[in-house]
Order: sequence, then structure tokens, then C-alpha cells
Amino acid sequence: MKGLIRNNFYSMENNIKISFVIALFLAVVSFFVKQEGFIQMIIAMQLSIFIVNVGTSLHADVVSKWNKFELTLPVKSNDIMKAKYISFTILILLGIIMGSITAVYAYAANGFSNARSICYGYEFGLTLSAAMAGIMYPLMLKIGTEKNEIIMIVSAIAAVGLRALLSAVLTPLTGEMNMQHPLVGIVSAIAAAVIFIGSYFVSVKIYRHKEFS
Repeated sequence: MKGLIRNNFYSMENNIKISFVIALFLAVVSFFVKQEGFIQMIIAMQLSIFIVNVGTSLHADVVSKWNKFELTLPVKSNDIMKAKYISFTILILLGIIMGSITAVYAYAANGFSNARSICYGYEFGLTLSAAMAGIMYPLMLKIGTEKNEIIMIVSAIAAVGLRALLSAVLTPLTGEMNMQHPLVGIVSAIAAAVIFIGSYFVSVKIYRHKEFS
């Protein structure tokens, strides 16, 4: 299992470094910004910027022919997919760490300590990253990596659409369609987590079919 996870990160190594550079740049920018909405946006971007490497990992496996070689390994399909999803979870955690740096920067520079605003950035970022990973990977596994960019864009739109949809559905409880309402944020994050977990089982099924094709 550890070897599979390590291989996943080897295939994403260069792109993860780029993600770190971008996330650090955003953190530095937040040092000079006082607008509440901008801080929220930066945190959300930092939480989701690492998950785009999902496509990079799968594409690298295809180019190196690793995706065919791993079928011959004495491991179960479940373990291969489990290693993938553990890797994706680590990517999300890296985003959370970078978002925390931004929150600390914002407080140190501008005394920005609006907890509700910070939470919104985290909720939106978690919704975006978990839903994107949950939608992207099964699609790329099924369709292939030739249309990575299109699948990534569609997944991002679907993730944002999920939050908008839940905001509309929860209007009777929130009083208005408000995507920044705490209830919308909590329900959206939970829904994204369910999508992410559910996609694991979908991916296992797709992978098993691929194994015998």
C-alpha cells in the first residue's frame, strides 16, 4: 500500500511543487489584502489547487504504461483504488495546510479574524476539492486522459453547481438563497464528502471491468 501511495506522488511530484508555489504566492498576496471576499477566495483556491493533480497522476500512469503493469501486481483492485483515494485525501490535507497559512498571514498583517468568513473559505474549498476529485477520477478512469482539461472544468462547474443547488434547496431553512450561509456550507461539505467516498466504489467497479477487458 505504501509503495502504491509513494508511486502516486512520484507521478505528481513536479505538479505538486508547482501547486505549492502557487499556493504560497496566494498566501503572500493575502498578506497585503484586506478585503474579506478576497481572503475567502484565496483560501478556497488553496484548498482546491492540489486536487487538480488527480488528472496528472492518471495521465502519468498511462504515459509510463504503469496502469497496465499494475494489473500484474499481486494486489487487489480495492487496494490500488484505496491507495489512489488516500493520495487524493493527502492532497486535500495539503490544501488545508496552505489555507491555514493564509488565515494566519491575514491575521498577522491586517488583524483579519472573522471566523465566519474564514470558515466559508474552508467550506467552499473543501466542497470544491472533494466533489472535483469524486467526479474527475471515475470519469478519467472510464473515458481516458485525453480530455483531462475538459473533465476538470466540467467537474469544477459541477462542484460549484452542487453548492448553488443546495443553497436553493435549503432556502426554506435559510430564509433566502445564500451560498455563504453556514447551513449551506456544512451540507455542501458533507454532500461533497459523500460524492468523494461514493466515487471510490464507482472507481473500483470501473477498474475491475478494465482489468478484464
